[in-house]
Amino acid sequence: MTPAISPASRRLANDSGPFDVAALAIGAYEPPEIMKSVHLTPEEAVQAFFDLNARTLLGIHWGTFDLAEEPLDEPPGRMLAEARRRGIDFERAWILKIGETRQW
Repeated sequence: MTPAISPASRRLANDSGPFDVAALAIGAYEPPEIMKSVHLTPEEAVQAFFDLNARTLLGIHWGTFDLAEEPLDEPPGRMLAEARRRGIDFERAWILKIGETRQW
C-alpha cells in the first residue's frame, strides 16, 4: 500500500511542480521518537519524491557525521532499495559520492 500524499506535498507539487530534482534528506532517522518530527527515513524520502512529482531523486543529508543511531552508511542502501521496489530506475535515483557531479 502506498502512503497517502500529504496535503502540503500535493499543494507544493500542484503550485510549483513538476520538479527536475528532489534533493531529499535520507539520514538521521533513528531513534524515531526523537528524529521523526524533523527527519525523513529513506523510504519516506522516496514517497516524498512521488508526492512532489519529481523526475529525479537525490538522497542528501546522510553520512557526514554521526548524528543519529542508524549506521552512517545505511541510508543510501535503504533509499535505493525502496526506489527499486517502487519502480524508479537507476538513472532517476541518485546517491552521489563526495565531489561527484551530475547534469539533469
